[in-house]
Amino acid sequence: MQVDDSFEQPQDRGPGDDAAILSLCLAMLAAGIYCLLTGFGSRNGPDFTTSWQRLPIPTLTGPLVGGLFTLGLLAALVCAFAL
Repeated sequence: MQVDDSFEQPQDRGPGDDAAILSLCLAMLAAGIYCLLTGFGSRNGPDFTTSWQRLPIPTLTGPLVGGLFTLGLLAALVCAFAL
């Protein structure tokens, strides 16, 4: 990997960078699951509020998808700035 006209080996990166990338992937996975479950983001699809109300088993999937997304974003921020 080239950084600032020099090469950096993957093992030279801090562990927080890799953990932040994985945490961000978790958040994006949750967003993708939400889009697949509700049709949000499709052409002429429902808006965010309408699609949130169309979640199957909303008392289970709403907190699960929202929690995964929030957990992924918070973990990415902590890993990026604290580690």
